[in-house]
Amino acid sequence: MSPIRLSDLAYTIDAVLEDSFGGKAMWVIAETSDIKNYPDRQYCFLTLVEREGNQTVAKLDAAIWRKNYPIIRQFETATSVAFARNIQLLLLVSVSYHATYGLRLEVHQIDHAYTLGNLERERQAVLDTLVRDHSQVVWLDQGQYITSNQMLDRPAVWQRIALITAPNSDGWRDFRQELANNPWGYRFVVDEYLTQIQGQGADKAICAQLEQIARADVPYDGVVIVRGGGSQLDFGAFDTLRMGVAVASFPYPILAGIGHDRNVSITDMLCHLSVKTPTKAAAFLIEQNRIFEENCLQMAYRVAEASRTALQNAREEVEWLTDRFRHGTQTYLRNRHIDLTEKATTVRHLDPINVLRRGYVMLSQEGKILTRAAQFQPGAAVQAQLADGVVDLTVAAPTESAS
Repeated sequence: MSPIRLSDLAYTIDAVLEDSFGGKAMWVIAETSDIKNYPDRQYCFLTLVEREGNQTVAKLDAAIWRKNYPIIRQFETATSVAFARNIQLLLLVSVSYHATYGLRLEVHQIDHAYTLGNLERERQAVLDTLVRDHSQVVWLDQGQYITSNQMLDRPAVWQRIALITAPNSDGWRDFRQELANNPWGYRFVVDEYLTQIQGQGADKAICAQLEQIARADVPYDGVVIVRGGGSQLDFGAFDTLRMGVAVASFPYPILAGIGHDRNVSITDMLCHLSVKTPTKAAAFLIEQNRIFEENCLQMAYRVAEASRTALQNAREEVEWLTDRFRHGTQTYLRNRHIDLTEKATTVRHLDPINVLRRGYVMLSQEGKILTRAAQFQPGAAVQAQLADGVVDLTVAAPTESAS
C-alpha cells in the first residue's frame, strides 16, 4: 500500500466525522477534568472523562467558545455549584475536527436540572443510609430529620465555646470580630480547633477535631462550626456520611454557621441549630446571653416588686392589727372601768359604816359579831357599834311575854 500524506489522512477523518456528526448535537454524561478557563477572553478548555471506579474508560477534549460562554455563569447561578473539575454533568455537545488541532467536542448547553438532581440524589442517599444504619442517633419524624444532637439541652448561657474553622479564614475572622465587638461587653472563652474545611478529606479532618473536643474533657457549652460562603461543591465536606454520623451523635450542642442562606448541607440539617454564616453564629451566641441577662434582670425586678408588695401588705396588716388591738384594749379598759365603778358603788353601799348611819347597830362580844338571840346571855357585856362610836351594854334577863 502506497503511503499517503498526513494531511490527506486528516482530511479523510474530517470527512468521515462530518458525514457522521456534522450539524448534529447530542447529550452526553461526562465528568469534568483539566479545566482552563479564560473569563477575560470568554472561552474555556476542558477535558471530559468517563470513569469506572478509579479507571478512566473514555477521555475527550472539549471547548466552550465565546458564543456559548454564558452557560458557565448560568450553570453556577442555577446550581450554586462552581464550574470546576470532578463534576458529573449532562452536556449538549457537537463533534468538531481540525486537521491541526485534532478532535474536540464543542459544548453548547449544560443541563442544570441533571446536576441539581444528581447532587440531591447523592445527599438523599446519605440521609437514607443514616436513618437506616444509624437509627439510634438519626430518625425521621413527620418528614423531619431528628437527631440526638438536636435533643440535647441548650445552655442558658454560652460562655466556653469550641470553634472549628479554617485558620485565618474569612469565616474565622467574621466570627471572632462579631463576638469581640458585641455591644454588651460579654466575654467568651473560645478554644480554637483549626483545620481544613474544604476539599478532599476535609470531612475526615473536621471529624478528627470533633473527636479531639469530645476527648478533651472540657465542659464546653457547645461547638461552633463556621465557614464562609462558596459554591455548593465547596460544602461537600458537610454532606458526607462520616460527617452526618459525627454531628448527629456528638455529645455537645453543635451550632453551624456554614455558608449562605441558600446553602443547606446535611450538617445543617442534623446539627443542634443551623443559623447560617459565621457572623450570624456569633450574633446568636450574643443574643442568647442577652436574653439570659434580661430574664435575670426581669426576675430580679419581679423579686424586688414582690418584696415591696409583701412588705407593704405586712405593714398594712400590722397597722390594722395595731388599730384593732388599740381599739380592743380601749374598749376592754373602758368596760373594766365601768365594772369597777359599779362595784365600788356597791361596796360603798355595803360598807358597815354607811349601814350604821342609817340607824342600824352592830353588836359584838369579845370581838365576835352577834347575829342570833341565843348568843346573848344575861349579865354578859356586849359592845354596840354605832355610826359615831361604841357603847358598852349589859345583857338583861329576858322579859317574859304578857299572858
